[in-house]
Amino acid sequence: MTLPQALDAQPDDGNLVERFPAMLCTATFDGRFLDVNAALELALGYGPGELSNYSFAELAHPGDRRETAVLTAEFPHASAGLSFELRCLRKDGSACWMAWNVRADMARETLYCSARDLTDSREHATVVTKLLAELERSNSDLAQFAYVASHDLSEPLRMVSSYVQLLANRYQGQLDSDADEFIAFAVDGAARMKVLIDDLLAYSRAGTGMLVRRRVDCTALVRSALADLDRVIVESGAIVVVDELPVIEGDSGQLALLLQNLLSNALKFVAPDVRPEIRVCAARDIDAWRFTVEDNGIGIAELHRDRIFLMFKRLHGRSEYPGTGIGLALCHKIITRLGGRIWLDAGRESGSAFHFTLPDVAPTKELIPSG
Repeated sequence: MTLPQALDAQPDDGNLVERFPAMLCTATFDGRFLDVNAALELALGYGPGELSNYSFAELAHPGDRRETAVLTAEFPHASAGLSFELRCLRKDGSACWMAWNVRADMARETLYCSARDLTDSREHATVVTKLLAELERSNSDLAQFAYVASHDLSEPLRMVSSYVQLLANRYQGQLDSDADEFIAFAVDGAARMKVLIDDLLAYSRAGTGMLVRRRVDCTALVRSALADLDRVIVESGAIVVVDELPVIEGDSGQLALLLQNLLSNALKFVAPDVRPEIRVCAARDIDAWRFTVEDNGIGIAELHRDRIFLMFKRLHGRSEYPGTGIGLALCHKIITRLGGRIWLDAGRESGSAFHFTLPDVAPTKELIPSG
């Protein structure tokens, strides 16, 4: 039952407004308060009956009084109801945000008003907004730092690698065995540093720049990624099955990088003497496409599944499986930026199955056969 309905039901009960637990009051058409209940008086710091000497305009924050005057002019026409937010002054001079609902009773020439204190939620929203802005700025600075640092490291590393490689080519076998071993370590370290810098550059670039969304043939994209991995596929004798994949709206460059990393991992993390078997498929969800890349590899233990998408989180020694520990973090960053999510199937006893979703920005049911 609304307040006007309650008053209609008991028109002679002058204490009805007072008994309501919500913040309620009645007012004249020009916005001057008549009856104000204890909840509203308490919220604004006034004693019993004190607010009957005030109007909406007088309670309003000085900076909002012009807007309040415009609202007050609408009160006599608010038979269908009027909702607004107003910055009010408490008795002690402090400000608070109140959400008001006002309805005019034309017969009684009375306004029925309810209020809700928004101060805490407003202040919380302001703090959250500031924190998000600071976090965005910090992330932007970190991404820029990673890009600049990686880019600037590339040139000196290139020079070091060139000269170390010259030493290896020119003096291999001419010095003692220790020297040959030291040079080999230096060559290997420079090569690993180059891979790490390239991966850092790819990671920093994945979070910057404009996303270019266009129709992407996912089948063609997977075939292109497999072509880049052709040497590894031939050497390992891998079997790769590509099911029907959709044409979607997305950024082809980002998606290519995502698929390249998932397929590369599927080929790499396989037990010795096991032929890699990989399947790529897609299924339609309600408002997104869900892709799956599954393999018969070594799998990922349950205790590691929560950290595989973090930077530099390697689960195996470099001598067992090479890599920098950035690939899956890069996949997570790409998918998050595209508005989807990525996860590891926890229900498999062997191998791995990575799923990721892509929002259906421009819905299409067209499928391209894998041929």
